[in-house]
Amino acid sequence: MRYAVISDVHANLPAWRSVLTDIAAQHTDRIICLGDCIGYGPNPAEVLESLYQHVSWFCLGNHDAAVCGKLDHNLFQPHARRLLDWTKSRLTTKAVDFLSTLPLELSDPGFRCCHGDFTEPAAFNYIESSSDASHCWPVTLAPLLFVGHTHVPTMFVTGASGATHQLPPEDFIIEPGKRYLVNPGSVGSPRSGDALASYCIYDTTTGAVSWRAVPFDLDACREAAIQAGFSEDDTPFLARDPRQRLAAVREAVTFSPAQTPAELARDAVALSEITQLSRSARRWKRVTLFTAIAGLLLLAAVTLFAFSKNRYATAPDSLTTPLYELSPVNSATPHNLLPSFPASTDGASLDGWRVYLERPPDMSLAPDNIGIALQVNGRAARFRIESAPIRIDRNTIRKVRLTTTWEWHKATDYKVVFVIEELGSPEKSSYPVLRRDTKDPPTTKNSLTHTSRAERLHSQTRYIRLAIEGECAGTILFAPPTLTPIK
Repeated sequence: MRYAVISDVHANLPAWRSVLTDIAAQHTDRIICLGDCIGYGPNPAEVLESLYQHVSWFCLGNHDAAVCGKLDHNLFQPHARRLLDWTKSRLTTKAVDFLSTLPLELSDPGFRCCHGDFTEPAAFNYIESSSDASHCWPVTLAPLLFVGHTHVPTMFVTGASGATHQLPPEDFIIEPGKRYLVNPGSVGSPRSGDALASYCIYDTTTGAVSWRAVPFDLDACREAAIQAGFSEDDTPFLARDPRQRLAAVREAVTFSPAQTPAELARDAVALSEITQLSRSARRWKRVTLFTAIAGLLLLAAVTLFAFSKNRYATAPDSLTTPLYELSPVNSATPHNLLPSFPASTDGASLDGWRVYLERPPDMSLAPDNIGIALQVNGRAARFRIESAPIRIDRNTIRKVRLTTTWEWHKATDYKVVFVIEELGSPEKSSYPVLRRDTKDPPTTKNSLTHTSRAERLHSQTRYIRLAIEGECAGTILFAPPTLTPIK
């Protein structure tokens, strides 16, 4: 089991979104929150809604306790009290009721979790020194303890000598005879170093604990704080923007259209009579002719490029789908029209999908943690994986939205597109293709989840299918795609 251990999100929506994306990319199984979901930040309701949806277990933090009436507001500093009052005014009774159900501690045979000091969890005392940590060891026999509250990533270790040592954050594997107290830092309100969201991953199979530091959209945080009426003192981490270390390589230049008279062109000829242009007309005719020829050459180059770019978006002739070979299917779930990838494969086919491999001896399909892995040995080869035609009800479905997750960090050469094909009613032995909508996923990272904007269906569309096609060498991993119907 791989646990993502987070703490102190503090209603920072941009930071939480970045961490949630990173958690998904790390293939964790469950998320544990050590408390303080809200407080300080400008998006308490939105953050709590997302945490409620994605986090498996929570501990109660001191800000959570104050909002739900379990901790006296007077124990907080004045600015924290002001933000707590503001936060509570933005939450529903249902949200407050949920916070009131959170426990002070979480316990597992191999580890234990708490927001603050284990000796008296309801006091929410900080663990900031080796002396503080040493008081926690007698409370439990668990070899691994997780705490939050300080917003500073750190760890403490004790062994046979009984001494407790504080260490900087570093990946480690639990050793027999040693015990560890780990603070993953803060997702939404970091208090040390750069303004980066931090959390930990604990793998119970290997006993490994690793640290993650994730950049997030500081400009969006600042804008949200301004919209909420917060002051700069309410978001001190924004002053530690790591971009401040970047020196400008050019002076600032505006590329926006003119907004004021001072930005208009000066000393320009306002008007010239046509008769004054007669002598220059012949010269400009030659310039125009040259420009036209250059434009035609450019158009030809663009056309050739587009043809080369899209040559994988056309299905091979051998993939024409006769009616007797691939019958239509109905929606499997209300949220995904597509079948899932099978748990096993013979290497050349996928149950519920149709597969074309250009060079079968050098190409194979195999189950993977996230879905299906396509392995291509040697030079690049073409492929196509397509679903069966899916019958849709036009009275209830007007649009579809595609979500895809894939990785290509092992591929050396690739071009992949996702194609939504809209089909008409079957004619003779095939389905007529009314429209092909090609989705080029962004290639800014080696692992990503991408959701396309919703596309309105053609008025004559009666069936729909998804194709994954392209050319690659090496390994590409695909999670089961989602094609969501929208009314």
